[in-house]
Amino acid sequence: MSTIVHFINVGQGNMTLMQLNDGKNLCYDCNITNNNESDVLSYVRNTIGTHGMIDIFVNSHRDADHMRGIKKLHSNFPIKKIWDSGVTGGTTNSSEYLDYMDLKRRVQSQEIESSKIWTFAKTKLRIMNSKNDNLSHNHNAQSIVIKVEHYDVFGKVSSAMLAGDSDAISWKDAILNNYSQDSLKSQILLAAHHGSISFFDDPSDEQNYYTDHIEQINPQMTIVSVGSNSHGHPDDKAIELYETYSTGSKNGTKIKRTDKHGNIKLELKDNGSYSLWSN
Repeated sequence: MSTIVHFINVGQGNMTLMQLNDGKNLCYDCNITNNNESDVLSYVRNTIGTHGMIDIFVNSHRDADHMRGIKKLHSNFPIKKIWDSGVTGGTTNSSEYLDYMDLKRRVQSQEIESSKIWTFAKTKLRIMNSKNDNLSHNHNAQSIVIKVEHYDVFGKVSSAMLAGDSDAISWKDAILNNYSQDSLKSQILLAAHHGSISFFDDPSDEQNYYTDHIEQINPQMTIVSVGSNSHGHPDDKAIELYETYSTGSKNGTKIKRTDKHGNIKLELKDNGSYSLWSN
């Protein structure tokens, strides 16, 4: 049995559903709107079943487009547990924030620290980043970043890095200092902040973009979760950099985007390989 990662097309936001190797379902972020509700809930239902449950909901950070519609998700697929960074979000009086915090109080929840490893049979989740007082310049920088690894019996690994809305400073000042290149290397990268340039923009260097992190991640392919928006996402220069530093799949593909390719399904397989589909 493999580990399956679904990058769901939720427009300008993120929702990544994982079927872990032990049979548990994990959802990393949520962005269910009035416009996409039917499609998104149908996709989840077709994936985990009408009576399926979300064993773990991970809120990468408390922005609306990463927790919108959480109660709709919960009412259809009951959430057993919430993982949270413990970092206050940007707009604490929004309906999305209030709904999330209300649900967080009503179900089991726990704050997740960086450097922790969680194992679910042959699926391993490495928490690469979370609450960090040295990253207090914004809450995006303290996004929960997860590396998903699938191991076979011979120790071969297939992997994906889920970057939340982490920025260049997150990686430069925190993540890269704590992990080896072997720990960082990932075949698939979920682009940070919907393809924003903040992943590469180091304010202390006005001449060069920061690329040490993506060089160490060394992805074959980058997935961008994005929809129609007024923020300029994905940024053209960021896409150029993701293209440059993604090595390419077997057929040469380097980037897939939910706004162009729809729902994207990743299967992390035994023998260190993966398959990727979109619809």
